[in-house]
Formats: sequence, structure tokens, C-alpha cells
Amino acid sequence: MSHELIDEAAPSESAAAPIQRRDAAKPRRPETGAVMPLRPRRPALAAGRAPRVAVVHDWLVTYAGAERVLEQILACFPDADLFSVVDFVDSKDRTFLRGKRATTSFIQRLPGARKRYRAYLPFMPLAIEQLDVSGYDVVISSSHAVAKGVLTGPDQFHISYVHSPIRYAWDLQHQYLQESSLTRGPKSMLARLILHYIRNWDVRTANSVDQFVANSEFIARRIQKVYQRQAEVVYPPVDIDAFELETTKEDFYLTASRLVPYKKIDLIVEAFARMPERRLVVIGDGPDMNKVRAKATPNVEVLGYQPFAVLHDRMRRARAFVFAAEEDFGISVVEAQACGTPVIAFGKGGALETVRDTGSRPTGLFFDEQKADAIIEAVESFESDPGRFRAEDCRANAERFSSRHFREQFFARVATAVPAIAQAGSAHGAAPFEIEADATPAPRVLAIDQSGVLGGAELSLLEVVKGLRSRIDVLLFNDGPFREALDKAGARVEVLDSGALSNVRRDGGTAPRLGVLAGIAALVRETRRRAREADVLYANTQRAMVIGVLAGKLARKPVVWHLRDIVSDAHFGRVQRAVIKGCAKLGLAHVIANSHASAKVFAQLTRFDTKRIDVVHNGVDEAPFRALARVPQAQLRAQIGLPGDAFLVGAFSRLARWKGQHVLLEALLDEPRAHAVFVGAPLFGEDAYAAELRAFVEANGLQERVHFLGFRHDIAACMRAVDVIAHTSITPEPFGRVVVEGMLAQRPVVASRDGGVTEIVEHGKSGLLCTPGDAKELAATIARLHDDASLREALAAHGLATARERFGKQQYVEAVERVLDGVVARLRKRGSTA
Repeated sequence: MSHELIDEAAPSESAAAPIQRRDAAKPRRPETGAVMPLRPRRPALAAGRAPRVAVVHDWLVTYAGAERVLEQILACFPDADLFSVVDFVDSKDRTFLRGKRATTSFIQRLPGARKRYRAYLPFMPLAIEQLDVSGYDVVISSSHAVAKGVLTGPDQFHISYVHSPIRYAWDLQHQYLQESSLTRGPKSMLARLILHYIRNWDVRTANSVDQFVANSEFIARRIQKVYQRQAEVVYPPVDIDAFELETTKEDFYLTASRLVPYKKIDLIVEAFARMPERRLVVIGDGPDMNKVRAKATPNVEVLGYQPFAVLHDRMRRARAFVFAAEEDFGISVVEAQACGTPVIAFGKGGALETVRDTGSRPTGLFFDEQKADAIIEAVESFESDPGRFRAEDCRANAERFSSRHFREQFFARVATAVPAIAQAGSAHGAAPFEIEADATPAPRVLAIDQSGVLGGAELSLLEVVKGLRSRIDVLLFNDGPFREALDKAGARVEVLDSGALSNVRRDGGTAPRLGVLAGIAALVRETRRRAREADVLYANTQRAMVIGVLAGKLARKPVVWHLRDIVSDAHFGRVQRAVIKGCAKLGLAHVIANSHASAKVFAQLTRFDTKRIDVVHNGVDEAPFRALARVPQAQLRAQIGLPGDAFLVGAFSRLARWKGQHVLLEALLDEPRAHAVFVGAPLFGEDAYAAELRAFVEANGLQERVHFLGFRHDIAACMRAVDVIAHTSITPEPFGRVVVEGMLAQRPVVASRDGGVTEIVEHGKSGLLCTPGDAKELAATIARLHDDASLREALAAHGLATARERFGKQQYVEAVERVLDGVVARLRKRGSTA
């Protein structure tokens, strides 16, 4: 079997498939089939004895990414003993091992093992199992191949830091076979049989690991896919201190990497060859060197391999660092930011976790495809406003991945499971640092939503799930497009049948029937069962909140409600408001309101403690809008089927009376130069209203000027296809997500002057406000915008700046995360002092 099948802990190039269930591999009680919680194994230590620690690494032959992690693990546990399949590190290069010699396996003594140890892959599972670590209390494996398979007993705690499951045996098998010329013939059959055996062994040995730690959320999803196990994320250490901040940038771009196919350096060179006015510097060497040089033009300087001093110098001075690979993590991306250099990266894999492309302090931007055109578009987008990327913000973001931060986080994971580790370190003065309060394992979250449709509340929850993906599970009470979006995002999602509950309307005024109560009881029972594994329940909608409060009470878990409605009699019936009041008293630990307007009405209704209400404005992802920034409006209109020469006013929401689409239709009677575009469909028993709108159009001869597009996924394209975006709600809007989306689409917004919208729009500066329900005022405002192109441009420009500064995805997710973690932290503190 070719030794090329084994890669040196190189980052992975393929994303893991989404996971829908997280309980498939957990033990169940035979009599019920219910999922049993896994109990952490805590070593039984003799009084006063310090825990003995063993560190197991795959193989020791060089100092690369995995060995940098090993170096910091040994810094955490300086008295640990070291084990490895082989140890061929030269004596002059052993500094990172702190002078330790590894206990090795029989492969160390096999012929040619020093140079061809990888050829012994079929024997490595057996070899790792022969390493005797039975005398240790804690076993730490650093694994990208077989180290996690070391044998441990029931009284030992085994924590495995996984750089990746054995990638050449799993999702990248076919790629590695092709690169090793093993796609057919007897050798191919032998290789496939060996890899099949290794896959079976790899899954079986996952059961001996008590806790998985992944080097990124990307790898955490791969662990979930392969082993059906959760993994905490501790990002690998980057030597931030070796890179100096430089705030003055020069007029060239940089890319640096080993020149191998998956790094796509030739693609970057091709893109810059088509931009002769932009200068590119390429640092690195490898098998693709000839291909890179062949594509290089005079504006592309290929330096080949360079010592660190040269790389550091260019990285500090570069205008931006360009990165086109799909990596598990991507250390060079962090190193560039440590120099204060923003990053233009392929938006997949680890870069999504290390580069901030939204919010008030972005550190780079993404392109969506590994194509030269996409890189060119990203560079042009960068050049349109390079001042938005501050060197200080890039450096601050890179600090999150420092070696010290790694040590703090990883040591805390071990010390939480084995408290004697921290106690022994403190007693002997050997602890590498004091464990900070925020270094405890992040709380697990169970998010609950009643809907399967993709409404505003669901889109906002989707951003939270993406941001907290490694520690959040989602429970839905209906299937549909929302579940599909969660699957696509790689979330762990499960759908329960809501039964009779689906017929409950929030504006109902009568008590629920017996069938509804039975449906509620069933949902509470199933939610309670899943809540046992969570630290906090996060309810995203009103019906989900009711179920969550009841289940949380039974499971003794705190419940946080993300309030996305104004709970007034205009939106909710008498019984529903009474239920909300009852739930607030029964079991709500905290409330996140999407606007001050929502928070005020809720507090007045329930008399809820205002100290337990946080206002967090929704965040909206700019990426879909930015991707279309250079697409001509005429092209978008042709694709959608809209008239190319009309003045289009778009309304984007479900068709519901309180959303006020009829007001826009009435305004068309007073402003004959405008067309209306309605994007949305009736969702919750509102078909009669949709029929009224169409009847109005027919009765007033507006068929040529009104365009019903129905439900669509391409909202960004539809928004950029119109000239003005109208938000016409006739009752107070809790927030007004459409208003922010319109700003990101760089279109002037006209909105109703009420509710949460007034917290978004500054009249006359970032948009225009009208009296709710006043069709004549709306018509006059549309006419004003039709006649004044400079006003449209000014409103669009200021609206975009406002949306980016105040309603970015990153700050939104971080604010929700702080609330959820804070609720759990307060309960833990209360429990520890009880």
C-alpha cells in the first residue's frame, strides 16, 4: 500500500455532511429505549496523590501543526509521560518535547521505519493498542490518525484532541486513492480493504474516549458525522507573538503557502494576471511551482521558498492576504491578521471561524467559489472601501488564537473533568496558569422553534445556530424549509410532530381544546427528554416558549425566550396573552427582546423584572447582498421577470393584513409612475387577505403595475432588482428585519413610523418614515424618491453604513451568546454557594 495515503496532519479539504440526530450512538435503557446520559469518568485517586498523566501522539518525525499542539499540551502537563507509535525526531530538534523521550511501539524497530513509517499504516491500530498506559489516571491523545485508539480502563479519563478523524479513510478516501494512483488493480483492492478495516476500527475505538476536543467547528462537525459524538472546540495555538503589528500597508497583495493543488495558488495567480493594475507577491515552493510560474504575469512576483524573516516582512506590509484553500483551520490566515493584515479568503472551512467579515470591526471578506472570477470580484470589493479594515482589529481578532489562550482552554477541559489536576498543580506550583472563570466548558444549548417555514424569526435563529454550531441542538415542531436550511448549515436538528398544536392561532380568544392540551403534553414530554442534555433552553417563538417553560420546569433547566413579537392585543388574543403572563411567572429565567418596543410592551404585560430583559437587535448577514454588488440591476430584473424600465417599489414579507400590503396598492392609485413588487406568501391562515389584494388589483386595473412573486429564496436579488423598498405595517413592528435587509441591498427604505422600525431608521438620513396606514403620505414619499435620484443615493449609502455598524451578524450572535452563557453562569454560581 502506498505510503502517500497518509498525510502529515495537513488540514482537511472537505466539509463534513450535516447531522440531523445526535443521539444515535448513545446507550439506551433496554426497557424504554430512552437515551441515557453519558457519565464522565473521574479517576479514583488516593488521598493527596497527584494524578498521573500520559500524552499519546500519533508519530514524532517533524515539527508541524500537530506537534505545535503537542508542545502546548506538554506545557500544560510538564510531568506527563509521552507515548507515540514512532519517535524519530533528531536530538537537536527536540526542544518542543521539553527533553522527553517517547515510549514507542514495535514499528519503531521495523525495517526502514525511519523513512517509510507511513507504509506501516495497516499495523498502526495494533501498534497503538500495545502501548501500555494502564498506570495513568488521565490519558490525553493528540490524534489525526490512530492515537485516540490507545486502550484505557473504566477508571481512567481519556480526552482526545482531534486534528481530524483519519481523513484518508473517511470522506477523502477517493481523493487520496486517486492522488496515490490506486484507483484500479490489485493494489487498489488491497488499499480499499485496509481502509475499510481502519474505518471499522476507528469507529469502535471512539467509544473509549470520554471527551472529544476539536481544533475547529469544522472538525467538530466531522467528529459528529464519523463518531456520532459531540466535541468541544479549542482552536490550535498560533505563535501570535512572533508576528508584529504594522498599520501602514503598501500597494501589493500577498499569498504564501506550500504550492500543492488544494491550496489553489495557481488560481490566485490566474486572477491577478487578469488584474494587471494589482500587484501580487507569492511565497512558497512545491510541486505546483511550474504551473504557478507559467500563469504569472509581470505584476505577479513569485519568490519561491523564503525564510521566516522575509515572510514576516511581506506579511506585515501587504495590503491584504489572499487565501483560496478550504482548510480545517488555516494558520497562515491568523498569522496575517496578527500582522494587522486583512484577509480575502475562500468562504468555506476554518476561515469562516478565523476571519470576521461582518460587524463594525471586520478583518476580511470572503468569496464563495474557488474560481478566478470570484477572487477578482472579492479584490474589487476590497478596493471599494479598504478603510473599513483596521490593522488593530485584525490583530485583536488574531489574539483569540494565541498559545496562551489554547493552554487556558485545554487545561480547563481536563481540570473540569478531573479536579485533582488543578489541585495538584496548585499544590506543587506546577499549574501553567490560573484557570479563568470563562474557561469552563461552554454551556450546551437546546434551541426550540415551532415553525418549519423561513420567516424572520427563523432566519435570525439560523444565524445564532451557525455561530454556536458546536454546542447547540435544534428542536422543531414542524418540518419545512427551515429544517432544510438548518441541515445545509450543518446543524443538529430534530423535528417533532406538533399535532393539534399546529391549529392554535396566536390571536385566538378561547381556551384550548382537549386535543390541543394532549398535543402540548406530548411535546412537553419529548422536549423534557431532550432538555436533560442541555444547560439552557432557548425558545425562539411564543408556542416554543410555552413548551420550553413547561419542559424546563420538569427538567430543572433555565429557559430563555427570544421575544420577537409585540405582545399587545393587536397581535395576540386574550388567552395567549394570559398564557404569556403565566409562563413569565412560572419559569422564564431571562428574555431577549428584539427591540425596545417589544421589551416595553412585554414588561407592561407581565411585570417581569426588567433586569432580566436584554434588548438585542437582530443581525443580518451581508454576504448575499455583497455577492450581488456588481451585478447590473437590469440583469437581475431579466432573471426574475420584472419590467426593465419601470420604477419598482418592493414589499418583502408574508401576505398578512397587519403587514399592510393593501396600503401600497392604494398608494399606486395616487402615484401612477410606480409599480409594486410583492415578495412573500400567506403563511398562517391568511389566504383570504391574499385574495383581497388580488381582487383589488383586478378591480382597479393595476394588473400591469403589480407583480406578485410569491415565496422566494433569492431575497437579495429581488431587493437589488427594485428601486425602493417599502415597509408598510399598519400595527407596530417588533423589529423590521426587512428594513435592515433593504439597507444592505443599498436601496432607499420607506417604513412605517412605529414600533421597532424607529430604532433602525433615522428619518431623512438612513430612510424615510411615514404614518402607518396613510396611503397618500406613502404615495407622496414614493413620488419624492422617484424624482430625486441624489436623495435615493444618499439614503442608500447611509443606510448601508448603519446596517453594517449596528446590525451585523457577528455582534448579534455574540450578544445572544453572552445572555445564554450568563444565565447558566449565574445558576452555576448560585449552586456552588448554596
